[in-house]
This record gives sequence, C-alpha cells and structure tokens, in this order.
Amino acid sequence: MLSSIEDKVARYVADCGLLSATDRVLVGLSGGADSVCLMLMLQRLGYECAAVHCNFHLRGAESVRDEEFVRQLCERLGVRLHLADFDTEGFAHRRRLSVELAARTLRYDHFQQLMQSEGYTKLAVGHHMDDNAETFLLRAVRKTGVSGLCGIRPLSVNSQGTTVVRPLLCLRREQVEVYLRERGESWVTDSTNLEDEAARNRVRHMVIPALQTVSRQAVGNICSTMENLREVLKVYEAEMQRCIGLCVRREGDTVCIDRRRLQTCVSPLSVLHEVLWPLGFNETQIRNLLTAKGYRPNRPKDSARPMRLRGGRGTAAVEISWEEIRVTLAG
Repeated sequence: MLSSIEDKVARYVADCGLLSATDRVLVGLSGGADSVCLMLMLQRLGYECAAVHCNFHLRGAESVRDEEFVRQLCERLGVRLHLADFDTEGFAHRRRLSVELAARTLRYDHFQQLMQSEGYTKLAVGHHMDDNAETFLLRAVRKTGVSGLCGIRPLSVNSQGTTVVRPLLCLRREQVEVYLRERGESWVTDSTNLEDEAARNRVRHMVIPALQTVSRQAVGNICSTMENLREVLKVYEAEMQRCIGLCVRREGDTVCIDRRRLQTCVSPLSVLHEVLWPLGFNETQIRNLLTAKGYRPNRPKDSARPMRLRGGRGTAAVEISWEEIRVTLAG
C-alpha cells in the first residue's frame, strides 16, 4: 500500500505526464535527501530505474564518502549504478568556466551519453518545491522574463536533448525528510549547502524564512504563482507565434520584419524581442529598433548600420525603412 506522500507523487507524475510504464529511468543520485527519496519513491511506484552518481572531486573526503554511500544504497536496493569521476577543476580551467558551470556541463553531457548508450528514456532528478521557490526568487532579482518566472518545469528537454523529469516538485523539503525517516533511510549532507556564500544558500537560509514570517504558506504560494504563470505563458507563446507569422519572413540569412503589421500586434516590443533576442540583440537595441523613424534624408536607403551583438556573437547589418526592418547576421 502506498503512503500518502507516495500517492501524492504518483498522482503528480500522472497529471503531468512525466513517466509511463515503458520508460527506463536514469536517476541522478547524489546521496542527498532529495535524490535518495526520488530513487526509493520511483522503485516503490514500480518504474524500471538505474542510478548515476558523479564524483567531481571538489570536497575531498566528503566526495569519497558520498560515492561510497550511494554504492552501498544501490547494492542494498538492487539498483544498477553508473559511476563517473571528473577532474572538474581541470576542465573548468581549460574551458575558462566557473567550477559550478563546469560541473553542470560535465554532469549533463555524461547523462546524455549514458542514456544514448544504455537506452534510458528519461532522466529523473530530485528538485522539490523549495528548490523551485528559490529559483523563482533568484531569477526575479536578477531580472528575467515570463518564461524565467515559471521556474523549474516538471518536464523539460535540455540543450543536450535529454528529457528531464522532476517527480518531487509537488513536495516540500520537509516532506522529503519525513518520508525518509518513516522508512528508516539515511542520507548524506553536502557541507557546502550549509554555507551562506552561494546566492542560493542565502535565499534558502535567510530570504525564505523571512518570507515565511509574512505567510507560513510562502513557498507553496510562490509555487502556485508559477503554475499560474505557466498558463499565462501558453497564451503569450500562442500569440507570439501568430504575430511572428504575420510580421516576419526570411530571405536566406536575412530576417525581414514588416513594421506596419508589427504595429497591429498587442505588444510590438514583445514580438521584436522574441525575434531578435535569440539572434544576440540586447534590450536597448531592440527598443531602439522599435522606435526608429526610418531613414533620414541624408542617409542612403541601401546603406546598412552594423550593430554589435551581445556575448561576442559578432555583428548584424541592420537596414531600416518606413516599411520594414532587415537584419542580416555577420561573423
């Protein structure tokens, strides 16, 4: 018989269409409470699972402890375990990445390779409601759009093409720990999660507790707001696709935007943003193109004004007339 927490996760998985009976699930297993709960839960719900653990060798003896804990857990559960070792700091140095980004890149590249070679269909990770609320707050203070404010999705496909599912997004962190204690299971704790140097840890240890003095349901209310925003996003994306189809055409490497049709859209700025932001234009450039007055009399009509794109993406030749904006990307 399923416990109330297991039943809640089972209904969430079904409602969100995360897993089917035929899926072969690879579980990212760090040894922390979230991933241990996820592994046990999916096993109990009857899914075919294997685990993958990455040792990034960033925390000395603690990294060795985590790997040994995961090894013993999988042996006891009868779960196939894939182990990976990485020289994370060396990789970060060679690629000129932060250690955090290097670890993420190594992890998800390995996950994708493993899924392809072993035939796993879904990658399951242990994000829960508290993680989602923290993500919402971090993105809000760093500035983001509607999509960013939707937080962590129950199901997504990452840049490597991996289908990632998050069955525990319906649970609070405290529910995860209650579930493990009820089953007599232990877990390991990453000591860096107890420090306040990382922005996410400061949100977790200081901001969330402060918000809960305003409302005891702060985390749940933030997650409900994200669900509402995901519904709003569906309307937004549908309207953007309609407007882009109305206003935009491509001529080889050139994007042509009909300015007159653009002005009939509910939000011309949003349409321009959806078209030009992926090409490397920044917010100021996009706003300037929206308000451009066309060519001045002393400017040849066939001349193109180069714009430098953000992130070192090269330049774009931009031609503006009363009728349209023409953008051609250059190296």
